[in-house]
Amino acid sequence: MTHATPSVGRVTAAELDFNPLVSPHREDPHLFYRAARAHPPRMSPTLGAYMVTRYADLRTVIDDPATYSSAPAVPKIYANAPEVVEVLRRGNVPETNAVVNEDEPAHTPIRRVFDAGFTGPRVRAMLPTMHETADALIDAFPDGRADLVGDYAVPFVQTVISAIIGFPAEDTAQIQVWTDDQTTLWNPLAPVEAHLASAERMGEYTRYLQALIDERRARPREDLLSDLIHGANGYPGLPDEYTQCIVRGAARVAGFDTTRDAITSTMYAVLADPSIRERVLADPVKTIPRATEEVLRRDAPHRGLFRITTRDTTLGGTDLPAGTPLLLLFGSGNRDETVFPDPDAVDLDRPNVREHLAFGRGLHVCPGAPMARAEIRVALEHLMRRLPGMSLAPGYEPVYIASYFFRGLESLDVVW
Repeated sequence: MTHATPSVGRVTAAELDFNPLVSPHREDPHLFYRAARAHPPRMSPTLGAYMVTRYADLRTVIDDPATYSSAPAVPKIYANAPEVVEVLRRGNVPETNAVVNEDEPAHTPIRRVFDAGFTGPRVRAMLPTMHETADALIDAFPDGRADLVGDYAVPFVQTVISAIIGFPAEDTAQIQVWTDDQTTLWNPLAPVEAHLASAERMGEYTRYLQALIDERRARPREDLLSDLIHGANGYPGLPDEYTQCIVRGAARVAGFDTTRDAITSTMYAVLADPSIRERVLADPVKTIPRATEEVLRRDAPHRGLFRITTRDTTLGGTDLPAGTPLLLLFGSGNRDETVFPDPDAVDLDRPNVREHLAFGRGLHVCPGAPMARAEIRVALEHLMRRLPGMSLAPGYEPVYIASYFFRGLESLDVVW
């Protein structure tokens, strides 16, 4: 078991705001989370929503979709400034609800089609690609040193998610540019100049996706694009604009950033503690899944999703009128000391670790969770088998990306 170094500093009631893009929350959001859990849900002026940080309150919201609607779960790109919206309209960029924004009864027919891309058979079918990609990337490492973010996790997950969706492998670099544009347009804290630059490129992305949709309509394959177009699990296919939005967001953004960050966060936890590293080397089949779940709990790669109240209610002692926006901070709930004792520790034997909220829960639990777990397992197995002497580079200090939605390392420098 390893213990995290407590954050230095004190948070007063006046500082109970949250901005994950700036210090100190960028480096350690748990400074805010720990302080916020001592209070009922409160409004963050920066984000314009009440922060839900306690595990019990998070469960209350997740388990009551009738009271807490998912309609605002992720922001709309057409909610940006008028000049940004004008650029999007000029490019004929479609926007529907994302599947995670749907409440019942609209949710189930869309979700069941989307689920088809991540079934057990689809996961098993992707395993050869995962193994081949991991070995090829390790073969290409510079002698004795690598950055496990840029040299490994990024291209590994890009290759896998492109194959799942049905993107041509040769288009990966361009698709990543467009994916980053989607994330930027979702980020209300990004400057308008960044929104404009991203919006300019989204028209090209729209035309690219439509060409793929048209091709799959005529010639379906075993990929997510074909599922969305032709239907699955007894439900009909989706309109083209809905397919575009699912592919842009729920599939490509969520399927890339979270898995990339989970791979590198888990490797960092393994390499940072010699006792964990030795357990993984001694029994990788048993220990890697344990390490994965514990790090998903401790360092959830996705911060959380928005909700809005449909009626007057009370949550954790705070009265919330109908129409109140909430941000569910899963990373805070995963370190709630009332549920996970010694929450900042990496404990490979934690008995209730699978109760974490890293993949959400209930109606909107992440459909790609089985695929993500397989990717993390394969990526770590190959690293530990091929490079058992690997260690953190001398002087390495973790630096976390400035991201509205995601929590991950900018780099992970290792030597062997």
